[in-house]
Amino acid sequence: MNSKTPLSAQEIALELGLDPRHGEKLVYEHLRHIAKTIRRQSKGKLSLYMIPPRCRNCGYVFKDLDKPRKPSKCPRCKSQRIDPPLFKIMSS
Repeated sequence: MNSKTPLSAQEIALELGLDPRHGEKLVYEHLRHIAKTIRRQSKGKLSLYMIPPRCRNCGYVFKDLDKPRKPSKCPRCKSQRIDPPLFKIMSS
């Protein structure tokens, strides 16, 4: 998988050929392990970066997530129109 643009967990799941109904959840569950593996195999030269989710309604950015996920609603305006987090492998 090679992408110049950041990908969502759903896009990663589709690229990997995972079941569309459950693939996104699997990607979120394994992102920490994936990040560690990328760092270890590249000897610290590459890292997995996350662009945090953002509310499409008010622009609120979810910076303080305890783990990668797509929040269900915005704490500021209560909108459910949330852009998912995006992931990209880049040089450290």
